[in-house]
Amino acid sequence: MAGLSTVLKLGPLLDLFTLERHTWGVSEVAEALSMPRSSAHALLISLVEIGLLQTRGRGRYSIGWRVLELGEVLRSRTDLRTLSAQVLEDLVREHGETTHLAVMDRKTVLYVDKVRGTHNIVVQGARIGSRLEPHCTAVGKVLMANIDRSRVVEHYANRELQRYTSTTITDLPSLLAELDEVKKSGVAFDRGEQLEEIHCVAVPVRDEMGAVVAALSISVPVNRFAVRQADLIQAARGAATEIQRRITHALDQPADAVSGTPDVRELRPIQPRS
Repeated sequence: MAGLSTVLKLGPLLDLFTLERHTWGVSEVAEALSMPRSSAHALLISLVEIGLLQTRGRGRYSIGWRVLELGEVLRSRTDLRTLSAQVLEDLVREHGETTHLAVMDRKTVLYVDKVRGTHNIVVQGARIGSRLEPHCTAVGKVLMANIDRSRVVEHYANRELQRYTSTTITDLPSLLAELDEVKKSGVAFDRGEQLEEIHCVAVPVRDEMGAVVAALSISVPVNRFAVRQADLIQAARGAATEIQRRITHALDQPADAVSGTPDVRELRPIQPRS
C-alpha cells in the first residue's frame, strides 16, 4: 500500500506544473503539497528518473521530454486535434468568432485547441493547455452533462462552486438542473458566467460510437451574442457532426495510412493559436 500511496501523490505534484508556472523547487513543492521536504525531493527525483520531469539550474524542476513523447502516443491514437483542425478553422472563417475544443481531464476543463476570431473585436479566449472549472463554462457543462451524475455530485460535494460573475451558478441543485437541460437539448451556454463580457455556446463532439469525447464552443462578445445565437448553435452542431465524421473515417483507414498522414497544420498557413 506504501507504493500506491506514493503513486497517488504523483498526480498532485505534476498538477503543479502549469503554463503560468513551469518550474518548481523542492521547498516550494513541499510547501504546496504540505509534505516533508525529503518526501518532495524523493518524488521529484523519481519523476526525473522516468523522464516525466527534468532538472534545471539551481535545483529547479520542469516537465521532461517523456511527456512530449507520451503526448505523441496519445495524438497518434486519437488524433482529435488534427482531425478537428480544419473544421475549427472553417468555422472561424465562416463566422468570424473564436472557437475552442476542450476535454474533461481530472475533473477540470482542459482546452486542447483554439482558433481566434477574425472580427475587429473578438474574444481572446482560453489558451491552449489552460484549465478552468467546468461549472462556469459552456464546454464544461456539456462534458459534465454527459458523465454519470454521481461523479458530478461527488466532485462538488465538499467544495464550493466558485463565483466569478453575478451569473455564475454557485449551488449544486441549480447546476444539476442545468446539466439535465443540456443533456436533453445537446447545447450549453455560458452567459457571462466566467467573464461578464463573454457569452459562449457549446455542443458535444462524439466519436464513432456516439460517446462524447470533447466539447466545441464558440465564444462571442456579449453585444453580438443574442442576435447570432441561433446561427451559432447551428454552426457549432454542424462542425461537431463533421468532426465525428472525420473520426469515423480515420478509424476506417489502415493503421499505417493514418499514422503516416502529416498533421494538417503543416500543410497550410492557419490562424495564430494562443
